[in-house]
Amino acid sequence: MRLPLSYFFLFAVALTGHAADPLPGHSVHGEAFNEGPRQAAVLIPGTGKVSFLISTKSEEAQKFFNQGVGQLHGFWYYEAERSFRQVATLDKECAMAYWGMAMANVNNDNRAKEFVKKAVALKDKAKAAEKLWIGTLETFYKEDKRDKKQRALDFIRDLENLVQEYPEDVEARAFLVWKIWHAKGDAPFSSPQAVDALLDQVFAANPDHPAHHYRIHLWDGAKPARALKSAAQNGQAAPGIAHMWHMPGHTFSKLKRHDDAAWQQEASTRADHAYMIQNWVLPDQIHNYAHNEEWLVRTFNELGRAQDAIGLSKSLITNPRHPKYNTLAKGSAHYGPVRLMETLAKWKMWDALLEVTDGPWIAMTDNDTIETARRRARGLVFYEKGDVKSLDISINHLETLNREALAKKKKEAAEAKTEKAKEEKGKEEKKADKPDAGPAADAIAELKALKAVLTKSKGAPDAITAAKAMPKERAAQLWLKIGDAKKAEELLKNFPQDLGGLAAKTELLAALDRKDDAKKSLEQTGKLAFDMDRDLPVSKRLDALAVTLEVKGEWRAAAPERKDSGKRPALDKLGPMHWHPPAAPKWEALDLEGKPVDSSALAGKPHVLLFYLGSACGHCMTQINAFSKAAGDYEKAGIQLAAVTLEPMSLAGRITEQMSTKKLPPFPIYCDPGLAMFKSFKAYDDFEEEPLHAAVLIDAQGKLRWWDVSWEPFTDTAFLLQESQRLLGLD
Repeated sequence: MRLPLSYFFLFAVALTGHAADPLPGHSVHGEAFNEGPRQAAVLIPGTGKVSFLISTKSEEAQKFFNQGVGQLHGFWYYEAERSFRQVATLDKECAMAYWGMAMANVNNDNRAKEFVKKAVALKDKAKAAEKLWIGTLETFYKEDKRDKKQRALDFIRDLENLVQEYPEDVEARAFLVWKIWHAKGDAPFSSPQAVDALLDQVFAANPDHPAHHYRIHLWDGAKPARALKSAAQNGQAAPGIAHMWHMPGHTFSKLKRHDDAAWQQEASTRADHAYMIQNWVLPDQIHNYAHNEEWLVRTFNELGRAQDAIGLSKSLITNPRHPKYNTLAKGSAHYGPVRLMETLAKWKMWDALLEVTDGPWIAMTDNDTIETARRRARGLVFYEKGDVKSLDISINHLETLNREALAKKKKEAAEAKTEKAKEEKGKEEKKADKPDAGPAADAIAELKALKAVLTKSKGAPDAITAAKAMPKERAAQLWLKIGDAKKAEELLKNFPQDLGGLAAKTELLAALDRKDDAKKSLEQTGKLAFDMDRDLPVSKRLDALAVTLEVKGEWRAAAPERKDSGKRPALDKLGPMHWHPPAAPKWEALDLEGKPVDSSALAGKPHVLLFYLGSACGHCMTQINAFSKAAGDYEKAGIQLAAVTLEPMSLAGRITEQMSTKKLPPFPIYCDPGLAMFKSFKAYDDFEEEPLHAAVLIDAQGKLRWWDVSWEPFTDTAFLLQESQRLLGLD
């Protein structure tokens, strides 16, 4: 069976002691190629109707280039780079393939510059127009003394030159619009209308061009209604790109059309999940994924769709975590618990809030933001239940958290100080209006106000006044409870004008015996409540209030009928609402005794497979040694470890020479010299035809629950054990 050439090089290096460059798993083309996609691209339906002709003899390369351009317009940069890498594989002299890779890295200057160098090196083989396209990036990334503003202006000037030299080139106009918008932070433009006129020219030539995306961005701030027509076409222009469904949500949200916004964001969610499950991409590896999901939760709450908001929040919590992409500080793991607590508190679902904050959904954590929210949420519940003792415990816990957070921050600042930093800090402290109050200060003030009201303390008015960050609806209820109707009434004008705020306003007006005003407020609430869950506590209270106020007929308005939302596909055709793990592939290998073994050997038990590039790979052995030391912990947790090597049986046993114990690892080693397992688990670079490092978690049902495929081996054994237990425990 064929061994990869890199293995023989590695083995020679191990024998001679000479350093290897590149390291195993790293790209032979340089560090810029380590990141980004390493598996081959496929032609994906629905990436945008574009035509950007390049000088290539390969029809397939041209198709992938057009696909990459469509993906650029949809800001799907990871997949765009994959498409352009495929072009370079199909046509090794295609300079524009590297132009595309650079464009797919507009947010990573270091990588973009390396790709531009590759494009420039092949520029002589390109046609005249392509040289101009490459020149735009060559000038932009040129090392000189220009500031960001001048670089942006030069880029815009070069794209204008392309438009002038090739007036029939729709893509030149589309990318000119993109750059003018994209450079707004460095080179502000004064006339969105002029840029909009350029888009009219694009759509005159190609009405379905994905540049509808740019019109949404163009008007997103000041006049979102100007982008309404494009919002109705954007996802349809590139239905295979989740972000293209997401962006119209911006327009519809700004126009208070939350039902339309929810549809768009759900379409984005479903398209993302379909792609991720099929291609083995962890949810938070996708740019913008967590943002779309958490915004969709908020949009569901705008509509009173509490159960959908709860379901999506819990789905975010169950998503696989990764120290690079998804932690309690960022991504799904952060937004899930925060939005879940917000939802349950907003709709006063106190029993459910108490249950989820007691674990496992939202367990105690050392993340100050989430833990502050958790303690605050529990305090709200204890107030509603009249449990002063438990409320006091929540306050004490928050005060401890706050003290420790401030002490930690002070210690870190002291350790990081230099003499110059001391001087600057001194200046800042003199200017500061007040010292840092700590991450839990607002929550502490709110819970103290609740306690003061609950215990009928004389200091209740001062405590309510001091809780400045407390929602106005809650503050008004507290004023009313201590008998100050005037103070409660004064806050009405500050209630939010969303469904929850109007519902609270209606109830407060009724409590103040302002029946006519309450009736008018209920009518306003009804206009937003067409999608509201009927079994919500507030919904039932408003049903009862409508009877008291003698409202004739249904107080909720019917769902609005609109003809300008665009022709939409069925949502379930785009993908599943929630992410779920894909099935692991079946496999065959040999053990160290040469006996055949297959996936049935580990069937029915959770297991982690570690793909390593042979005993001659130094950082592979760092991984194997680390997991060997942790093997007992995995065994106690009921998780089997196994390693997969690209070495044949005759060489695989030499691993003992590289082990710290000088013994075989305390788990099975499977030999896969033909790389069949490596390829089926995507631990393989299709572009360079070389194996990659990988670690994958497979559950007892044969589902892939977690994975890491990279040019570097995953060595954080403690993280993977904890995450494996969390994921498997959720079953």
